[in-house]
Amino acid sequence: MNLKIKECSIILLALLVLISCKTQEIQKSEPDFIQLKGPYLGQEPPGMTPVVFAPGILSNDKIGAFCSVFSPDGNEFYYVRFIRGVEGSGRIYWMQRVNNIWVEPEPAPFAGDYAENDMRISPDGCKMFWRSWRPLPDKSNQEDRSCVWFSTRLEDVWSEPQPLRCPDGYLRAGYLAVTNNGTLYFPARREDSYGEGDIYRSRYINGVYTTPENLGRIINTRYSEGDLCVAPDESFLIVSCWNRPENRGVSDLYISFHNGNGGWSRLQNLGEPVNNEHEENCPTLSPDGQYFFFNRRNIATGKGDIYWVDAKIIDGLFNVIKP
Repeated sequence: MNLKIKECSIILLALLVLISCKTQEIQKSEPDFIQLKGPYLGQEPPGMTPVVFAPGILSNDKIGAFCSVFSPDGNEFYYVRFIRGVEGSGRIYWMQRVNNIWVEPEPAPFAGDYAENDMRISPDGCKMFWRSWRPLPDKSNQEDRSCVWFSTRLEDVWSEPQPLRCPDGYLRAGYLAVTNNGTLYFPARREDSYGEGDIYRSRYINGVYTTPENLGRIINTRYSEGDLCVAPDESFLIVSCWNRPENRGVSDLYISFHNGNGGWSRLQNLGEPVNNEHEENCPTLSPDGQYFFFNRRNIATGKGDIYWVDAKIIDGLFNVIKP
């Protein structure tokens, strides 16, 4: 009996050693966190050439970061953290600015234990939307296809997450955008799609989201239109377009301006220095509209990072592209 207890003790000790080593390995993978003070994580504002946002703080060789959004007051920062090379490892993290000092990143309050990404906060800061593979209500298994979930801010607390419904069912979509009047723009694959993925719109009327409507061939093609950013006033939209013949890389960012009469100008490649031979996606604007954020992934190495650039690079295109 004593021998068995001794054997069990040895096994338990070995397990504790393994767990300790694994914990140390994970801790070593964490990006170095230093005290950050001021707006935009205390980073020096970019010029007209895109640069990595918060290098060495959000990511390193083992931990990656993509898809970012600031709260309207600039005091909260949300992004997706993942383990490089591990598919489905993405989790939503956030940082808060307290007394002008940014607190170390931690999982977002509404985040689940399943793969999640593509979050977007409404212009008024009251709703958070994101893409999740978590089980839908009354189900226990992870979803094969992602759905859009949302949480409502109740004072300083996010409500229990709920899947978003439209008249034809749960909204199965990706990276969306929210306008001032609550309209959602998003990429999806539906029966009326022209290609591998199209851009749709769902209006928010009397507290209900309408059936998604395709934006039409002026925006959508037989290729894939994906991640997008829409100005809060719907004056322009920026879309990640995949595999187009004129692309510089596998996916490039394109822009379209609203003509004020319900229509859009034809998408035009943002060009250099935003697009290059790699992949560009996850476009978003800072709350004050001064900076443009996006993700760039090196095709050769698979490594990607969040970039930012002065939003004047978009203003300069307005006179070139006639709405």
